[in-house]
Amino acid sequence: MLVPLVRSAKSAAAAPSRASIAAWTARRRAVAGVAAVGALATVIASFLPWISAPTVDGGRAVLSGWGGISGDSQLAGSNLNDALAGAGSYRPGMIGVLFGAIGILAALGLAVARVRPPGTGGTARPLRIPAALLVLCGVMGAGWGGWRGIAPGDAGVFDPGEAGAAVGPWLTLAAGLVMIGAAVVVFTGRVDPPVRPAGRAIQPR
Repeated sequence: MLVPLVRSAKSAAAAPSRASIAAWTARRRAVAGVAAVGALATVIASFLPWISAPTVDGGRAVLSGWGGISGDSQLAGSNLNDALAGAGSYRPGMIGVLFGAIGILAALGLAVARVRPPGTGGTARPLRIPAALLVLCGVMGAGWGGWRGIAPGDAGVFDPGEAGAAVGPWLTLAAGLVMIGAAVVVFTGRVDPPVRPAGRAIQPR
């Protein structure tokens, strides 16, 4: 009869308190919220201006991450991909939408994960998979945004060196760094499940 009592006492001693679990859940969801903001910003950035170039009349033509034309161009309101008629394509925002969507799912998984803390049958580091996905999305977003910010290209219609990067690539870069930062918090154990130090169990006589 004493063996089950000893095991029960050890489990109770190792189980974290409700207050510590509530605080841990709040921290985990806060980190997930930051990651979600970064992922959502990556998606939003894909629809913002990515490249601009001067026009012959002194204005500027602007292209969004999906080829939408705005600014002072005579083609404002149309899409560059339609004008190219299959001869080329300009959709740099596609990368942001793809990895931004994956990042949102990873952040959601981090927020709603049903984790059993150590001492109640769970593992010490159960959130590494969504964190790894956030690293992947963050690296891709930051790398892609940084590259297109430094080398915006010519979209197939501008002269080499004529166009400059707009806000889209830089926001993608910043959003990617936010996702990486959230993942680093997870990997460093800041949101690991709480563990209550085991107390003295009932000793059989």
